[in-house]
Amino acid sequence: MELLDEDKLAQFVRSIVISMKPELKSNIDKKDLKLLITLSSREWLNVGESAKYLGVSDTTFRNWRKKYKIPSRTIGGITRWKKSDLDNFWKSRGVKGYL
Repeated sequence: MELLDEDKLAQFVRSIVISMKPELKSNIDKKDLKLLITLSSREWLNVGESAKYLGVSDTTFRNWRKKYKIPSRTIGGITRWKKSDLDNFWKSRGVKGYL
């Protein structure tokens, strides 16, 4: 049975981390690994990348994120937006065919 893309990525990240820090092997659990994969994924965008993705300025995006409460995740003081959440926001605002 072929592994899902996320499973392949998880295996890759795990192998890199373990090869760099063998002593960490016992400390890596699935939850930590999933967080690591999520944070490194290009599916998650910062403010500038999110603004570019939507085709607006950083200032406009910063205003919209507060005004329209665009879903985001903040981990360790770093806020990111998921592309699918940005797509859903764009669609909910009635803009079709743009993305």
